[in-house]
Amino acid sequence: MCITLLLLGTAGCSSVIDGEEQVTEHVRVGDRVPLFSVSVVDGGGSGIFSTRELSGETVIVFFNTWCKDCERELPVLNDYYLRHKNDRGFQMVAISRAEGEESVSAFWREKGLEIPYSAQNDRRIYDLFATRVIPRVYFVSAEGIVTRIDVEHFEVTP
Repeated sequence: MCITLLLLGTAGCSSVIDGEEQVTEHVRVGDRVPLFSVSVVDGGGSGIFSTRELSGETVIVFFNTWCKDCERELPVLNDYYLRHKNDRGFQMVAISRAEGEESVSAFWREKGLEIPYSAQNDRRIYDLFATRVIPRVYFVSAEGIVTRIDVEHFEVTP
């Protein structure tokens, strides 16, 4: 089974209320993942992650280092990454929502995280997926279809 975890948006939308503000979901289960490419840091090296080149289970996580839910969930997601990183076609990337390289790389070192990450100074990629609420985790098939979305809490499944 091929799945990609993403926090991104597409043509479909739904809205929910988060406190007093409306949250618009641009991507839902069954939607095609938006096309984008980002530079990533992976184990001290760098490369490119692109939704045009999905080859198996891919997990995309949107986060901020100051977010308490993200701080709690990223180690769980890191464990998931470590268990699956050698699976055929598996990819995972964590994409910051408007947070630059300096703070993200320091956080990764401090927490001992190994998930490949992309520090984004703006919300351009995040806004493809939703208007508010992190962390967001999207699973996408090798065919580019979103098969699962976790918001605020990542549920580990067997």
